[in-house]
Amino acid sequence: MIFLNKNRVLSLVLNFLFLIILISSSVHADERNINKLLNNQVVVSRQIMCILGKSECDQLGLQLKAALPEVITRKCRNCSPQQAQKAQKLTTFLQTRYPDVWAMLLRKYDSA
Repeated sequence: MIFLNKNRVLSLVLNFLFLIILISSSVHADERNINKLLNNQVVVSRQIMCILGKSECDQLGLQLKAALPEVITRKCRNCSPQQAQKAQKLTTFLQTRYPDVWAMLLRKYDSA
């Protein structure tokens, strides 16, 4: 059996609390980053043009392009809960703000 002194227990508890704070803040930061990207018209337009094959893709565009078949054709069955949440946010955003683009994506990936 392992015996821990009070200082060691306190250290473990503080490290655990720090880890919890770090994880929760990165989740919130990730959510803020997604919102910031979606509210940036230049970024959104660039990614839409990439996905539709009308311009070069940056790293984000390549990631989106790779994820869309899973999101659209398989309804994100192989996604982690976090990926599914991001996919839902993105699809809702596109359906609401860019319904014509969403319709084009559905046609493109449903026929693939």
